[in-house]
Amino acid sequence: MSTSPTPSTRSIAFTVPTHLVEALQETVDDFLAKAAGGMTPAQRAAEIRAQDRDASLDSLAYLLDVAEGSSGQARVAAQFLAGLYNGDDFPFSLTDFRRLDDDLLEHCLQVLRLDRRHATEVHRYFPGGESRWQAMIRRWGLASEPADMPLPDDGLVYSCQYESKLDAPGYRDVTLFGKLAVGVDDVRSVGLALSAADSERLAADLVSVHRLAWTRGKPLDADENEPRPAWL
Repeated sequence: MSTSPTPSTRSIAFTVPTHLVEALQETVDDFLAKAAGGMTPAQRAAEIRAQDRDASLDSLAYLLDVAEGSSGQARVAAQFLAGLYNGDDFPFSLTDFRRLDDDLLEHCLQVLRLDRRHATEVHRYFPGGESRWQAMIRRWGLASEPADMPLPDDGLVYSCQYESKLDAPGYRDVTLFGKLAVGVDDVRSVGLALSAADSERLAADLVSVHRLAWTRGKPLDADENEPRPAWL
C-alpha cells in the first residue's frame, strides 16, 4: 500500500511581546487550518490563475480550430495566431480585432493573457504544433504577404479567374480562391471568405444571372454548341 510523501517542513521562530503571544498563536492556527484546506488567499489566487490558464488554453485550441477551418473569420484568427508565433514576420494589426465576432474577440483576449505570462511559445502547447502553425501560415499565404503590400484600388473592376473553393462538411461558410489581376504583370491569388448568409446570396445572384441570360435564347457569350445548364 502506497503512502503519501511527508511534506518537508521548516522551523520559523518569532519574538513578540508577551501580550501578543496568544493573538499570534490564534493567527498561526487559523493560517494552518486554512492552508490544510487550500483556503489561504495565496492558495485561492493560485487556483484562480490555474483556472484562468485552463480557460486560456481552451481559447487557444478553439482559435486554432477556427484558423484551420473555413469560416468567414478563419483568416483573421490565423493572422492573430501567426502574430503570436512570430510577431516580426507576421505583424497583426489591432484594428483587425474589429472584424471578429464578440466571442472570438474574447477568445483572443484570453489567449493574450496566456501569452503575456510567456510560459512557452503558443505552438508548443500542441503536439506537432510547429507543423500545424506552418501549415496554417502556408494555407492562408501569410508568409508571402509583406506588411506594406498595396491593396487594389477601391471601386475599380479587376479581371479575376476562379481557381477553387475551400469548405468544411456541415458548414455553409465558404472561401473562394481566385487570381486577381491588379496590374499588367501583377497577378495575385486571393481568397474571399464568405459567411453562410453571404455565400447563399452569392449563389442566388449567380443563378439569377445565368437564368436571365438563357431566357432570351442562347447567351451572347455562349459557345456554339453549348447546351442550357440542367441546374437552371
